[in-house]
Amino acid sequence: MALLKQTLAVMVVLSCGSAAIAGSCLSPAPPWMPTDADDLRAYADLLRRDAETYFTDVEQYFRCLDRQRRDVFEEARAVTGDYARLLELLDDVRY
Repeated sequence: MALLKQTLAVMVVLSCGSAAIAGSCLSPAPPWMPTDADDLRAYADLLRRDAETYFTDVEQYFRCLDRQRRDVFEEARAVTGDYARLLELLDDVRY
């Protein structure tokens, strides 16, 4: 039972830490949007293009985060299994 609790604790810690590991997915910078109506009209085409590019980049960013989360979760699962085997081995050695 103690082994199960330790294993679950490791899974929780590793899944929380995955946010820090996800640093290679860079979130896109939001486009500049003027507040002046004349500027909005003057730069409408450019602003539309920038906004569309931003939304495309945001989708790519979310896909990147999903991939990294999936990869880190699988890695954490493997490490948890390795750690559980280590704890079992240590328990066997002590008794």
